[in-house]
Amino acid sequence: MPTPLEQFIKFSTDASGLERTFRLFQAITQVLIFVSPARALLFSLLSFLSSSPDHLSKLQPLSITTLSTLRARFAIGRRYFRVFRFLDSFNAAWKGFAVGPRGWGEWLDVGAKGFNGMYLLLETITFPDALGVEGFGIWEVEVNKVLVVEAQRFWLFALVCGIGAGWARVVKLRGMGKGEKTGEGEKEEVRRKRAEEERKRREMEWKVLRRMIADALDIAVPGAVVGWAPASPGTVGLLMLVSTWLTGLEVWERCGRELDAVRG
Repeated sequence: MPTPLEQFIKFSTDASGLERTFRLFQAITQVLIFVSPARALLFSLLSFLSSSPDHLSKLQPLSITTLSTLRARFAIGRRYFRVFRFLDSFNAAWKGFAVGPRGWGEWLDVGAKGFNGMYLLLETITFPDALGVEGFGIWEVEVNKVLVVEAQRFWLFALVCGIGAGWARVVKLRGMGKGEKTGEGEKEEVRRKRAEEERKRREMEWKVLRRMIADALDIAVPGAVVGWAPASPGTVGLLMLVSTWLTGLEVWERCGRELDAVRG
């Protein structure tokens, strides 16, 4: 089993881990911008740690501008890691379709991956414009705005389908748990094996539920953009903070498994 330091090094050098880290920073800055008590708490902490209160009083009027700039930088930084990720989503959707979905859960999973691919594709083709480099943009301003909104709409569809597909997996996993019961006359070895299988099933169920919770929280992000889930920017930031933590755990656990696999 890897040490926490080894796992952190793996996480912090993994593309998905870095993207989740920048998303966490983006969520924190959004909360600080739009949630006044959080910003006040930050400055109280800084004033407690600082030996020069005058310096902090000069920074306070600039805090919103500084935090807004930081949030934009974190957002654009995350997009570097997602430039070609639409290929992965489309490939996963095609593989799921080619295998032949066997139920509504599988169809929703294919839909989630396909919609996510469209979201990432639109995000990629608007990336040059998002860089803000004069003369490097592709689209007219109005067209770019439409593409950005439509990208968020596809992401919202992907999240909804993902939640539905997740629930189908939960139902299936719970059905597996009900089908296996330990008899009184079974040997101890069989009991241990079934107990281990039940533990793994519960662990898998929790991971699926955790992802469903994260997707449900993330709905507020594209929902606010397209106007289907009106929420204040502060609320969106708080929800984004929690969902980032939950999805970051997936990457953290994967990094641990990869280190275990290397060690054999």
